[in-house]
Amino acid sequence: MHKRNALIALIMTACLMTMPIAMADSSEDIPTNATNTGVHDTLVDALVLADLVSTLQGDGPFTVFAPTDQAFIDANIDLSTFDTDEEIAVLTDILLYHVYTAGAVYATDVTDGLTVAMANGDDASFSVTNGTVMIGDATVTTADVMASNGVIHVIDKVLMPPADLVDIAAVAMSTGTHDSLVAALVKADLVSTMQSVGPYTVFAPTDQAFTDAGIDLDAFTTDEEIAALTDILLYHVYSGAVYAADVTDGLTVAMVNGDDASFTVTDGTVMIGDATVTAVDVMASNGVIHVIDKVLMPPVPYTGIGICYNTATHMIVAGSTMEECNAYMYVEDFEMGGQMYTGCYNTVSHALTDVTQAICESYMWTPPVDIAVTAMSTGVHDSLVAALVKADLVSTLQGDGPFTVFAPTDQAFADAGIDLAAFTTDEDIATLTDILLYHVYSGAVNAAGVTDGLTVAMVNGDDASFTVTDGTVMVGDATVTTADVMASNGVIHVIDKVLMPPADEPVIPEGCDFVIGLSDDGMAFDNTDLSIAVGQTVCWIWNDAAMAHNVAQIREEGDTTRDVAGEYSGTAATTVDYRVTFTEDETFYYICEPHATMEMNGKVVVGTGISETSTTVVESDDNTPGFTAGIAAIALISALVVAGSRRR
Repeated sequence: MHKRNALIALIMTACLMTMPIAMADSSEDIPTNATNTGVHDTLVDALVLADLVSTLQGDGPFTVFAPTDQAFIDANIDLSTFDTDEEIAVLTDILLYHVYTAGAVYATDVTDGLTVAMANGDDASFSVTNGTVMIGDATVTTADVMASNGVIHVIDKVLMPPADLVDIAAVAMSTGTHDSLVAALVKADLVSTMQSVGPYTVFAPTDQAFTDAGIDLDAFTTDEEIAALTDILLYHVYSGAVYAADVTDGLTVAMVNGDDASFTVTDGTVMIGDATVTAVDVMASNGVIHVIDKVLMPPVPYTGIGICYNTATHMIVAGSTMEECNAYMYVEDFEMGGQMYTGCYNTVSHALTDVTQAICESYMWTPPVDIAVTAMSTGVHDSLVAALVKADLVSTLQGDGPFTVFAPTDQAFADAGIDLAAFTTDEDIATLTDILLYHVYSGAVNAAGVTDGLTVAMVNGDDASFTVTDGTVMVGDATVTTADVMASNGVIHVIDKVLMPPADEPVIPEGCDFVIGLSDDGMAFDNTDLSIAVGQTVCWIWNDAAMAHNVAQIREEGDTTRDVAGEYSGTAATTVDYRVTFTEDETFYYICEPHATMEMNGKVVVGTGISETSTTVVESDDNTPGFTAGIAAIALISALVVAGSRRR
């Protein structure tokens, strides 16, 4: 049932939309066809009232955009109120704004952006989007209704002729919300300027905007103060007509006072500087007005510590001085040293770069921004910025500081083989954070403050050391390639390598002088050749190893079976804490029994050590049977007693 009702509704809608065509007679003139549609009674009555019926019964051909009865209702047009000659003239102007007299224009002839002069003398513009034709803000709902003297296009709104335009100053005087702006223009003697040919684009602050800015026009009395007011007002004027649709996010233009103004566009909201455009495209005879909610203040020329910023590329020139930043000029066929050059020439550094004139002329010395934003703008620290984002350190480096950051370039990250995609776990991120904070010192240190041999504690807690050789500064094994890039919360020094924090020293358990553990693969001891003093204790310690291991003393280097009378940690285990205190000079050889044939062994040299095990042979003239065997037995017993006397 639901589908059937929807189908009936669809058929009825189609019938209503095609009704003017179905009832049109191409042998009849335009007024007659309008009379017969049933939806243009108000239009016909208006033509009668304005005495235009005979006009539209003429030879033509005419193109008529015919508003429906509903369109007249929506426009609140009550024909009974048009009773004076002046009102009839207004009605006539409205009706003739719906008529094109230069011929019959069919729907297929209309192109997007087409503008034509209508019968009343005013222009009307068309737009075409996905096959839908609009004239002004009215949509053509039925096209190409043929008549004997032209063509009718049915539209859903009454077209209103554009008001006769006045100049920008006159428009501002008539709004009722720009009295302060007009008074300011009078005081600065700029009214005649805003009445001149132009075209101009004016960003017009409201009276409330002047109040919010605390601007008291009575306070501007001296020539210097009037000049300051003039500068403020002309910072609201652009030479040329710019409509809202022409403004793009990031657009920067030079205003009439000579200073640049930048735009942002977010979700359809346009801002110039920190002012929001609240009304757009208010037309004037000599330009266009956009209403804004704040008074724009011209930027103050900056001459202090800062950065060289390019307003076209939004990049900074790391290491540039103010003199260099202000020395860019675009040259064409410029002769220098007997050669011709075209490009961006710096008269201080004498560098020539191949960039556009727009980019070349967009360098400016500005106050510094924070360290994170500065890094984002250099063009060679994308990997560093990505790492800061991953480690959630961007806000840290936007803090008050001051900080000193040693900033590795993208090439430095590539040379170090650091793949940020590999840092996925919490442990990985902690490692990355440790690396990054090893590049940060809490405090602002300029290059001149670094001395050879200086050692400082970085934010991660580890020390970093500096060397200075013939003016070249190094931190660790990294060279400072660009120094003293100023930021609002510190200073950046560009370096050519990623600094790796020193490995943490192993924690020595109480009672141990040295600790021997396992290698990363578990197939070797991590210190196979240890030298100690007599009286020191060596501890073999590992926990939850992947394989079981033990410590077994051997008689000679290369043996693979333990000395049954020697030191022994016991059966191989995954967790071992075995300790031996050595009380005399010796060389102690040991193995891991399960892996002895895989050369898992080591040695401890105690004191002067014994390079190898030796056997002393005692010669005697006594040939008494059994004497030699008795001596050997005594020697063996003595060895067992000595071995047993060692303390663990």
